[in-house]
Amino acid sequence: MGKITAANSNTPLGFVTVMTYDATDSSRIACTTSQENGTFSIEVEKPDIYLSFSFMGFKTQYKLINLSGNSDTRVVNIALEANEASLDGIVVRAEKSSTEFKLDKRIFNVGKDLSSTGASALEVLNNVPSVNVNIEGEISLRGSTGVQVLINGKPSVLAGDGNALGSITAEMIDKIEVITNSSAKYDAEGTSGIINIVIKKEEREGLNGSVSLNTEVPDKHSFGLSMNRRTSKFNLFSQAGVGYRQLPTRAE
Repeated sequence: MGKITAANSNTPLGFVTVMTYDATDSSRIACTTSQENGTFSIEVEKPDIYLSFSFMGFKTQYKLINLSGNSDTRVVNIALEANEASLDGIVVRAEKSSTEFKLDKRIFNVGKDLSSTGASALEVLNNVPSVNVNIEGEISLRGSTGVQVLINGKPSVLAGDGNALGSITAEMIDKIEVITNSSAKYDAEGTSGIINIVIKKEEREGLNGSVSLNTEVPDKHSFGLSMNRRTSKFNLFSQAGVGYRQLPTRAE
Protein backbone atom coordinates (compact mmCIF):
# COMPACT_ATOMS: atom_id res chain seq x y z
CA MET A 1 0.00 0.00 0.00
CA GLY A 2 1.07 3.58 -0.43
CA LYS A 3 0.36 6.96 -2.03
CA ILE A 4 1.41 8.50 -5.32
CA THR A 5 1.86 12.25 -5.74
CA ALA A 6 3.24 14.67 -8.33
CA ALA A 7 6.78 15.77 -7.48
CA ASN A 8 6.40 19.38 -8.61
CA SER A 9 3.08 20.12 -6.83
CA ASN A 10 2.77 17.34 -4.24
CA THR A 11 -0.83 16.76 -5.41
CA PRO A 12 -2.26 13.22 -5.40
CA LEU A 13 -2.25 11.36 -8.72
CA GLY A 14 -5.19 9.12 -9.44
CA PHE A 15 -5.44 6.32 -12.00
CA VAL A 16 -1.69 5.66 -12.03
CA THR A 17 -0.86 2.17 -13.29
CA VAL A 18 1.00 0.14 -10.66
CA MET A 19 2.61 -3.09 -11.84
CA THR A 20 4.33 -5.69 -9.62
CA TYR A 21 7.11 -7.94 -10.93
CA ASP A 22 9.09 -10.81 -9.45
CA ALA A 23 12.57 -9.48 -8.69
CA THR A 24 14.20 -12.82 -9.60
CA ASP A 25 12.89 -13.34 -13.14
CA SER A 26 11.00 -10.06 -13.90
CA SER A 27 7.75 -11.93 -14.48
CA ARG A 28 4.60 -9.90 -13.95
CA ILE A 29 2.62 -10.73 -10.82
CA ALA A 30 -0.28 -8.30 -10.48
CA CYS A 31 -1.54 -4.91 -11.59
CA THR A 32 -3.69 -2.17 -10.08
CA THR A 33 -4.41 1.57 -10.39
CA SER A 34 -4.33 4.27 -7.76
CA GLN A 35 -7.49 5.86 -6.39
CA GLU A 36 -8.44 9.49 -7.06
CA ASN A 37 -6.69 10.48 -3.79
CA GLY A 38 -3.48 8.81 -4.99
CA THR A 39 -3.59 5.80 -2.65
CA PHE A 40 -3.15 2.22 -3.84
CA SER A 41 -3.06 -1.25 -2.34
CA ILE A 42 -1.86 -4.51 -3.82
CA GLU A 43 -1.28 -8.02 -2.40
CA VAL A 44 1.57 -10.33 -3.46
CA GLU A 45 3.05 -13.55 -2.11
CA LYS A 46 6.62 -13.13 -3.37
CA PRO A 47 9.33 -12.03 -0.92
CA ASP A 48 11.27 -9.86 -3.37
CA ILE A 49 9.41 -7.72 -5.89
CA TYR A 50 9.71 -4.42 -7.65
CA LEU A 51 6.96 -1.98 -8.55
CA SER A 52 6.58 0.19 -11.63
CA PHE A 53 4.53 3.40 -11.61
CA SER A 54 3.45 4.77 -14.99
CA PHE A 55 1.17 7.62 -15.88
CA MET A 56 0.76 9.70 -19.03
CA GLY A 57 2.87 12.85 -18.88
CA PHE A 58 5.12 11.52 -16.10
CA LYS A 59 8.32 9.50 -16.08
CA THR A 60 7.92 5.81 -15.26
CA GLN A 61 9.56 4.99 -11.94
CA TYR A 62 10.56 1.69 -10.36
CA LYS A 63 10.83 0.70 -6.71
CA LEU A 64 12.47 -2.48 -5.30
CA ILE A 65 10.63 -3.96 -2.28
CA ASN A 66 11.83 -6.69 0.09
CA LEU A 67 8.88 -8.25 1.91
CA SER A 68 10.90 -10.73 3.97
CA GLY A 69 10.85 -9.82 7.67
CA ASN A 70 8.53 -9.54 10.62
CA SER A 71 6.03 -7.24 8.91
CA ASP A 72 3.92 -8.37 5.97
CA THR A 73 3.02 -4.80 4.97
CA ARG A 74 5.14 -2.18 3.29
CA VAL A 75 4.12 1.43 2.82
CA VAL A 76 5.45 2.89 -0.42
CA ASN A 77 5.04 6.61 -1.01
CA ILE A 78 6.40 7.84 -4.32
CA ALA A 79 6.47 11.15 -6.19
CA LEU A 80 6.40 11.01 -9.98
CA GLU A 81 8.34 13.58 -11.98
CA ALA A 82 6.77 15.24 -15.00
CA ASN A 83 8.07 14.09 -18.35
CA GLU A 84 8.89 17.42 -19.94
CA ALA A 85 9.65 17.44 -23.66
CA SER A 86 10.55 20.52 -25.68
CA LEU A 87 9.37 20.90 -29.27
CA ASP A 88 10.96 23.11 -31.89
CA GLY A 89 7.51 24.24 -32.92
CA ILE A 90 4.38 23.02 -34.64
CA VAL A 91 2.81 24.88 -37.53
CA VAL A 92 -0.76 23.95 -38.42
CA ARG A 93 -1.73 25.16 -41.86
CA ALA A 94 -5.12 24.48 -43.38
CA GLU A 95 -6.36 25.25 -46.86
CA LYS A 96 -10.09 25.36 -47.31
CA SER A 97 -12.11 26.29 -50.36
CA SER A 98 -13.69 29.69 -49.86
CA THR A 99 -15.55 32.32 -51.86
CA GLU A 100 -14.72 36.04 -52.05
CA PHE A 101 -17.22 38.61 -53.30
CA LYS A 102 -16.00 41.68 -55.19
CA LEU A 103 -17.74 44.39 -57.17
CA ASP A 104 -17.33 42.83 -60.61
CA LYS A 105 -16.72 39.14 -59.84
CA ARG A 106 -16.82 36.30 -57.38
CA ILE A 107 -13.59 34.43 -56.60
CA PHE A 108 -13.68 30.78 -55.55
CA ASN A 109 -10.35 29.89 -53.92
CA VAL A 110 -9.62 26.18 -54.35
CA GLY A 111 -8.27 24.69 -51.12
CA LYS A 112 -6.96 21.25 -50.22
CA ASP A 113 -10.14 19.96 -48.62
CA LEU A 114 -11.96 16.70 -49.20
CA SER A 115 -14.24 18.20 -51.83
CA SER A 116 -11.26 19.03 -54.07
CA THR A 117 -8.91 16.12 -53.45
CA GLY A 118 -8.48 14.10 -56.64
CA ALA A 119 -11.19 16.12 -58.43
CA SER A 120 -11.05 17.48 -61.96
CA ALA A 121 -11.68 21.06 -63.07
CA LEU A 122 -15.26 20.15 -64.01
CA GLU A 123 -15.96 18.82 -60.52
CA VAL A 124 -14.42 21.92 -58.95
CA LEU A 125 -16.61 24.11 -61.18
CA ASN A 126 -19.65 22.19 -59.98
CA ASN A 127 -18.79 23.28 -56.41
CA VAL A 128 -18.73 26.96 -57.37
CA PRO A 129 -21.98 28.75 -56.44
CA SER A 130 -24.32 29.44 -59.42
CA VAL A 131 -22.16 27.27 -61.73
CA ASN A 132 -23.45 23.93 -62.95
CA VAL A 133 -21.82 21.21 -65.07
CA ASN A 134 -24.08 18.56 -66.60
CA ILE A 135 -23.15 14.97 -67.37
CA GLU A 136 -22.00 15.93 -70.87
CA GLY A 137 -19.50 18.46 -69.52
CA GLU A 138 -21.56 21.50 -70.58
CA ILE A 139 -21.07 24.46 -68.27
CA SER A 140 -23.89 26.81 -67.37
CA LEU A 141 -24.02 29.91 -65.20
CA ARG A 142 -27.28 30.67 -63.37
CA GLY A 143 -29.08 28.26 -65.72
CA SER A 144 -27.75 29.77 -68.96
CA THR A 145 -25.20 28.01 -71.16
CA GLY A 146 -23.80 31.13 -72.88
CA VAL A 147 -20.62 31.10 -70.78
CA GLN A 148 -17.10 31.93 -71.93
CA VAL A 149 -14.40 29.90 -70.16
CA LEU A 150 -10.87 31.33 -69.93
CA ILE A 151 -7.65 29.93 -68.53
CA ASN A 152 -5.40 32.52 -66.90
CA GLY A 153 -7.49 35.26 -68.51
CA LYS A 154 -6.99 33.99 -72.07
CA PRO A 155 -8.92 31.70 -74.41
CA SER A 156 -7.56 28.16 -74.54
CA VAL A 157 -8.23 25.01 -76.55
CA LEU A 158 -8.95 23.20 -73.29
CA ALA A 159 -11.53 25.79 -72.27
CA GLY A 160 -13.56 25.15 -75.41
CA ASP A 161 -14.10 21.46 -74.64
CA GLY A 162 -15.72 20.28 -71.42
CA ASN A 163 -14.07 16.87 -71.66
CA ALA A 164 -10.65 18.52 -72.06
CA LEU A 165 -11.23 20.50 -68.88
CA GLY A 166 -11.47 17.16 -67.09
CA SER A 167 -7.72 16.73 -67.66
CA ILE A 168 -7.01 19.69 -65.34
CA THR A 169 -6.89 18.56 -61.73
CA ALA A 170 -7.89 20.57 -58.67
CA GLU A 171 -4.27 20.57 -57.46
CA MET A 172 -3.34 22.66 -60.51
CA ILE A 173 -6.04 25.31 -59.91
CA ASP A 174 -5.39 28.33 -57.71
CA LYS A 175 -8.79 29.99 -57.99
CA ILE A 176 -11.85 30.35 -60.22
CA GLU A 177 -13.22 33.79 -61.05
CA VAL A 178 -16.88 34.14 -62.00
CA ILE A 179 -17.47 37.43 -63.85
CA THR A 180 -21.13 38.24 -64.42
CA ASN A 181 -20.67 41.87 -65.54
CA SER A 182 -17.76 41.64 -67.96
CA SER A 183 -15.83 44.72 -69.00
CA ALA A 184 -14.91 45.77 -72.56
CA LYS A 185 -11.62 43.85 -72.50
CA TYR A 186 -13.52 40.55 -72.79
CA ASP A 187 -15.19 39.36 -75.97
CA ALA A 188 -18.94 39.30 -76.30
CA GLU A 189 -18.99 35.51 -76.43
CA GLY A 190 -19.81 35.21 -72.75
CA THR A 191 -23.34 36.57 -72.91
CA SER A 192 -24.21 34.97 -69.58
CA GLY A 193 -20.87 35.58 -67.93
CA ILE A 194 -17.23 34.61 -67.94
CA ILE A 195 -15.46 31.92 -65.91
CA ASN A 196 -11.72 32.40 -65.57
CA ILE A 197 -9.72 29.41 -64.29
CA VAL A 198 -6.44 30.61 -62.75
CA ILE A 199 -3.70 27.98 -62.77
CA LYS A 200 -1.10 27.92 -60.01
CA LYS A 201 2.25 29.42 -60.96
CA GLU A 202 5.40 27.40 -60.41
CA GLU A 203 8.42 29.33 -59.17
CA ARG A 204 10.93 26.49 -59.55
CA GLU A 205 13.33 26.75 -62.46
CA GLY A 206 13.93 23.78 -64.72
CA LEU A 207 11.57 21.19 -66.13
CA ASN A 208 8.48 20.45 -64.04
CA GLY A 209 5.44 18.39 -64.81
CA SER A 210 2.49 16.54 -63.44
CA VAL A 211 0.36 13.62 -64.56
CA SER A 212 -3.27 13.13 -63.57
CA LEU A 213 -5.48 10.08 -64.02
CA ASN A 214 -9.15 10.08 -63.08
CA THR A 215 -11.61 7.23 -63.36
CA GLU A 216 -15.25 6.89 -62.33
CA VAL A 217 -18.10 4.39 -62.56
CA PRO A 218 -19.96 4.25 -64.92
CA ASP A 219 -17.36 4.73 -67.65
CA LYS A 220 -15.80 8.14 -67.19
CA HIS A 221 -12.05 8.34 -67.52
CA SER A 222 -9.55 11.12 -68.18
CA PHE A 223 -5.79 11.50 -68.44
CA GLY A 224 -3.91 14.78 -68.25
CA LEU A 225 -0.28 15.76 -68.75
CA SER A 226 1.15 19.13 -67.74
CA MET A 227 4.70 20.25 -68.50
CA ASN A 228 6.46 23.46 -67.52
CA ARG A 229 9.89 24.65 -68.62
CA ARG A 230 11.03 27.69 -66.64
CA THR A 231 14.23 29.71 -66.77
CA SER A 232 15.13 33.10 -65.39
CA LYS A 233 13.96 34.76 -68.62
CA PHE A 234 11.03 32.77 -69.97
CA ASN A 235 8.41 30.20 -69.00
CA LEU A 236 7.01 27.66 -71.45
CA PHE A 237 3.86 25.89 -70.34
CA SER A 238 1.92 23.19 -72.15
CA GLN A 239 -0.94 20.86 -71.35
CA ALA A 240 -2.48 17.85 -73.02
CA GLY A 241 -5.43 15.75 -72.02
CA VAL A 242 -7.70 13.01 -73.24
CA GLY A 243 -10.98 11.79 -71.82
CA TYR A 244 -13.58 9.13 -72.40
CA ARG A 245 -17.15 9.28 -71.16
CA GLN A 246 -20.05 6.93 -71.87
CA LEU A 247 -23.48 8.34 -71.19
CA PRO A 248 -26.06 6.07 -69.58
CA THR A 249 -28.77 4.83 -71.94
CA ARG A 250 -32.22 3.48 -71.35
CA ALA A 251 -33.99 1.01 -73.60
CA GLU A 252 -37.78 1.21 -73.88
